[in-house]
Amino acid sequence: MKDAGTKKKRGPLKRALITAACVLFALAAIAAFFLISDAVAHNNVRTVPDYAMDEEGLDAVLGKDRADWTEADYDFVYRQTGLTKVYFDGAARVDAGFVKHCQSDLFFDGQTEHDAANFGSSHDYFPDRLFYMVPLRPGDVIISSSVHTFGWLNGHAAIAVGADRTLQALTIGTKSKLQSTNWFRHASNFMVLRPKLDADEAQRIADWAYDNLQGIEYSLFTGIFNAKNQADDPQTTQCSHLVWQAYKACGYDIDSTGGPVVSPKNIANCDLFDVVQVNGFDLDELWSR
Repeated sequence: MKDAGTKKKRGPLKRALITAACVLFALAAIAAFFLISDAVAHNNVRTVPDYAMDEEGLDAVLGKDRADWTEADYDFVYRQTGLTKVYFDGAARVDAGFVKHCQSDLFFDGQTEHDAANFGSSHDYFPDRLFYMVPLRPGDVIISSSVHTFGWLNGHAAIAVGADRTLQALTIGTKSKLQSTNWFRHASNFMVLRPKLDADEAQRIADWAYDNLQGIEYSLFTGIFNAKNQADDPQTTQCSHLVWQAYKACGYDIDSTGGPVVSPKNIANCDLFDVVQVNGFDLDELWSR
């Protein structure tokens, strides 16, 4: 007679079924986590001011001679348009029509669409909205957090190599190439950054990018399975690495964290840049969170 306390051994089939059930449960939990994270990302890809758009107030400031603008005026205009003092100081004249368009854009609160270019990755954009963007200068950088992968806001970045012409590494299976700014102008958010360098130095960086970083294979693993700094012979790149590489080749490390992989957020938090325009990001936090 068997001891009543002796447990029966599970058969191979039963053990296999229990193992399979545990694996499926774990996979379901992981999938649910990523789906929830992605849904949260979809709902946080654009920040719209929580105060009213003040058209009359903006008209009043724009009606003044800019030499008479106070710091309070610049702050008011920034919070109504996303345009910083850097933009106005660099503009030959104040284009009131453009500034008003930027005001409408900043307060735009439409419904984004989601373009899933790759597995787990989504781009949030407005197909019928083309936001206004400041005229770019060579060396300017555009970033957006509108691309997210399984809830992570990995974003996108590009470098300006001419007037409203950018060099971009877009996605897996493509090579870097010249693009217009339209990808960003349709996106749920973007920022324009300008290097704190003289025009000749910024042009040198843009020229290096133009001459050396076109037609480079896209790889998410750039900096992991090969060198991060490939200035001598660029082989692979990704969007933010392309921007970083152009600056690094000219003596500037714009990766604010210094890790093996650079992201658009790392560039957004680099002290080498001034913010020129903000659309769809929190005007105070920018992309620091």
